Amino acid sequence: MTMYLYPEQTTCSNVTYGILGTTFFANKKNLHDLSGHTVIIVADEFIEDNLSRAAADLILRRGCKNIVFCGESSEELQDIFDQEDREINGFNDITGYEDFAVTRRFEDIEDLPEEISMCWGDVLVLCSNMSLLRECQRIVSEDMI
Repeated sequence: MTMYLYPEQTTCSNVTYGILGTTFFANKKNLHDLSGHTVIIVADEFIEDNLSRAAADLILRRGCKNIVFCGESSEELQDIFDQEDREINGFNDITGYEDFAVTRRFEDIEDLPEEISMCWGDVLVLCSNMSLLRECQRIVSEDMI
């Protein structure tokens, strides 16, 4: 997995874009504390199961509690994140989850600006490739005009 962070300074100061790929884990110093973030993952192609689990583990252990998915692989990724969340935070049969992440999906990438506007705190948009990242940036910047 590769991860490069591209702060979007022209459209919205609280949105950062990144690529979810092979060096995602090498750059974890950029992901100190995600407890105040909403992470939006946009993926049109399947990301290997073990890499998806590792990304879920990293994002969840950094404190992120709001994760949103979009793209053709969104259902599979949400399932993986939910499984990792149960493993990390556990499940108590009496009270349910002690502390859990809220995950959800949206269907159309064109709805990204609306999704970002509903987020509180900072937003990290992770895309599965560079062309998808550029498309997300274009959609958001056009909405701001």
